[in-house]
Amino acid sequence: MARKQQPRRSAPPSPGVGHGEFVMYPGTRAEVYDLLERLSAAAGDSPDAGTPGLSLDRTRLVVRWFGEVPAAVQRVVDSAGEGLTVTVVPTEFRPGDLRAEAARIAAEHAPVVQAAIARPEADGVEVLVAPDAGDPAAVVAAAGVTSAFPLFAEVGEAG
Repeated sequence: MARKQQPRRSAPPSPGVGHGEFVMYPGTRAEVYDLLERLSAAAGDSPDAGTPGLSLDRTRLVVRWFGEVPAAVQRVVDSAGEGLTVTVVPTEFRPGDLRAEAARIAAEHAPVVQAAIARPEADGVEVLVAPDAGDPAAVVAAAGVTSAFPLFAEVGEAG
């Protein structure tokens, strides 16, 4: 007997957390937040800067970047203290372009699209549809949601 696969539920976008901001997690060392703040300051409003990723054990930080990493950002990466490994990972698409596309999709396709967000990996745009709307990919296709970037249709609601 085959099991029917349930659509993946996606967490809603973090409310109030914008580009260059980050969430404070309990138990994280202060030097990690210091490094994140310095990275954010060095990156400024660059459309090339992606969403940083922090490992569960708070010892590894991934800096996602499109194209050449500016010297100011590289200096911050190189200044990571002992016990914190920082890796720069190139992104497939410019994160700023993905953020703009997500905003366009959300504005043009509401209320079918509950929310649209640039994926942290900068590999496309996550498009969230209501849990009771049906198959997410079918709902997005039927609504005529298209993009020059890959779309990842998921079940979710705006936060």
